[in-house]
Amino acid sequence: MDRIDEIIKGDRLFTLFDMELVDTGEGHARVRAEVKEAFTNAHGIAHGAKIFALLDVAFALSVNAKIDAVGIQWSFNIFRSTSPGDVILAESRLVHIGRSLMVVEFSAVSEKTGKTIAQGMATALPFPANA
Repeated sequence: MDRIDEIIKGDRLFTLFDMELVDTGEGHARVRAEVKEAFTNAHGIAHGAKIFALLDVAFALSVNAKIDAVGIQWSFNIFRSTSPGDVILAESRLVHIGRSLMVVEFSAVSEKTGKTIAQGMATALPFPANA
């Protein structure tokens, strides 16, 4: 858990977007955050940047819990959004650990409706901590 605490402490978006760690373990992580007015777009719904930030932080926690790594590719679809007052739960799960790449599946769900908001995959490149 010390490694996870260090990652959270160093990740400015975690605090900026009022995220909360739900749980984490070997190769997986779940984070959540409320959609506040400050995180909406011109249509009054959760900004895509808020949704992506949650996915990205869950991704970072799931790969960095194992080894220092940086994201190099993300691919995801946003199926629907949600409105202020809802809470978005983002979950990430490591599906491949190779010598040169790590691959993660992730999704975001509305806690209010239980419906999937976004889903996708990302790739990380392991690197030495002092690089």
